Amino acid sequence: MDITPMLAAAQRERPFDDSAFLFEPSIDGHRLLLEFRGGKPKLFTRHRNDVTRQYPELHNVPVREPVDVVLDGEVACVDPATGTVQFQWLMDRYRLRREPSIRDAKKLFPVRYFVFDLLFYNGMDLRKAPLWLRKRLLDALLENNDFFVKIHFADGTGTNLFQEIQQLGLEGMVGKRKDSPYTAGKSESWLQVTNAV
Repeated sequence: MDITPMLAAAQRERPFDDSAFLFEPSIDGHRLLLEFRGGKPKLFTRHRNDVTRQYPELHNVPVREPVDVVLDGEVACVDPATGTVQFQWLMDRYRLRREPSIRDAKKLFPVRYFVFDLLFYNGMDLRKAPLWLRKRLLDALLENNDFFVKIHFADGTGTNLFQEIQQLGLEGMVGKRKDSPYTAGKSESWLQVTNAV
C-alpha cells in the first residue's frame, strides 16, 4: 500500500493553547508506517524504504484482538539509563543489513515505536475520519509495551505540554487539529513548534 505521510506545513514560533487542537511531543527519530496484515508486519520509512528487517523487535504488534491495521508514528532509540532519545543510535540501526548485526543491535540498542495515528482498520480506510476518532480507535486497539508506545497528547493545552518538553530536552511539539482528516504531504492542520535547545 502506497501511503504518503501527513506532515506539518507550518512552523509556529511559540507554543499556544487552542481547544480545536491536540498537542503531541516531537520525537527525534524517523517516520515509520507499519502495515500489519494476516499477522505479518511490513515497516516503511516516509520515503517508502522497506525497513522490516532492521527492526525485528517491532514485528510483534501488541493489538488487543487479531486485526489488520496500518499505523503511523516515529521510531527512535531511547537510552535506558537516561531516558533520552539517541538519534545517532537509530541511524546506526537503520544502516544495518546483516542479520547477526541486527540481532546484536536489537539487544544493545532496541528501538521504540511512538505511535500517533491509525490509518486502516480491518480493510476500512480511516484517513477521512477526524483525528479525534482515529485516536480513540487507536487507544482501544493498541497496547503499550517495551517497544510500542501510544504517544502522549494534550487536549487543547499546548503551552503546558511545551514546558514539559523543554524540561525533558525533547525536539518540540506538533499541534494537530482534532477534526482534521489524514491527508498526504504537508497540511495546515498540523503546526510544528520547535524547542530551541
